[in-house]
Amino acid sequence: MKNWKIGTRLGIGFALVLALLASIAGIGVLRLQNVGNATEDMVQRSLVKERLAAAWLLGTSSNSVRTFALVKSNDAEVQDYLQKNITKTSAGISETQKKLEAMLDSPEEQAISADIKEKRSQYIALRSGILKLKAEGKQDEAAQITNSKLVPMLDVYDASIRSMLTYQAERIDQAAGSIDGLYRSGRSNVIVLAVLALALGAVLAWLLTRSITRPLNEAVQVAQTVASGDLSSQVVVKTRDETGLLMQALKGMNANLAKVVGDVRAGTDTIAAASSQIASGNQNLSARTEEQASSLEETAASMEELTSTVKQNADNARQANQLARTASEVAIKGGDVVNQVVDTMASINASSKK
Repeated sequence: MKNWKIGTRLGIGFALVLALLASIAGIGVLRLQNVGNATEDMVQRSLVKERLAAAWLLGTSSNSVRTFALVKSNDAEVQDYLQKNITKTSAGISETQKKLEAMLDSPEEQAISADIKEKRSQYIALRSGILKLKAEGKQDEAAQITNSKLVPMLDVYDASIRSMLTYQAERIDQAAGSIDGLYRSGRSNVIVLAVLALALGAVLAWLLTRSITRPLNEAVQVAQTVASGDLSSQVVVKTRDETGLLMQALKGMNANLAKVVGDVRAGTDTIAAASSQIASGNQNLSARTEEQASSLEETAASMEELTSTVKQNADNARQANQLARTASEVAIKGGDVVNQVVDTMASINASSKK
């Protein structure tokens, strides 16, 4: 795991936690669906069948009371009213019976329903005979049969209907228990998975943090050691993930810096030796410069003397030049005099020839 990329480790860790969370959500949804199905079955079937059986029992009880009242009554109008209600309620019971039989889905229910149907047929047949006797005016015989046969039969018929009620009540209790069991089981599963998710998340967080921070701390220590100027530390690369690559880079940097520092140190030694030689040369040059300065001073003094001499020579030359100019002027004037003498001698010569 330590050689996995950090992204891979984080991805797997989050994937595991998300998988557990998805499992929690899936189990929660499944349990809720089971609870919903059980509740729907209880509400839309068992409770409905119980209400139908209760309506059947209520209708039967109402008709039994009307039958007893009709047998004892001598009022034709009351008898007619009671007869109409008995007929109407009996039709309603028949409709209830059809609805109930259409919803029966277990052999036990079907057996109970068959027994109720048989008891009802016997009860209706006996009740019809009693009402016929009443209509024929045989009230005493009708009353006697009612008390001796109809009442016991009504009790049996009533007990058969109540057995259906009891069965449906038991089914409702079972459904409620099943719903409660599903709820408790789902809650336990969710709690267990949540604890596992938390524990796994904590362990993964610790492992991931440790696998990332420890190499980073080592890298920080290496960087701090290098920053302090100590390049002698040994960098050990333990992983091949991003932190391992960082440590490898730091190791290379440390080695390169050590090489650079060594090269710089060697260059510094060379520069120091050259500087020493340059200093020695500078001292020699300084001595020579001092000698040259002394020579230059002597040369400067000689140059001053030479300059003075040249100046005097220049003055002398200037005076000689002036003298030369004067001599030239005198020569020119002398030349003119000579010319005049020549001219005079020529004139004399000419005169002598004449």
